[in-house]
Amino acid sequence: MVQPATSSFSGWGLAAELAPMTDVWRQLLDDHVPDSRGRCRACTQGGTGIPTVRWPCGPRNIAEAAAEYHAGGTGNV
Repeated sequence: MVQPATSSFSGWGLAAELAPMTDVWRQLLDDHVPDSRGRCRACTQGGTGIPTVRWPCGPRNIAEAAAEYHAGGTGNV
């Protein structure tokens, strides 16, 4: 699992809520992948986000945490 971008990741509550929604977090994992410059492809598409968002981005971190919860993890990654 990719570690949250910051040591003070605060999205565990959202990740717990998202965990049973497997189609949602799997789609986030599929969409939020790095490009050749280490930026998130989904967050940096023209007109849809911030063009300099580094990967892993916030949505990717939350989706990874949701996958961890779904797998029976504790959220203490």
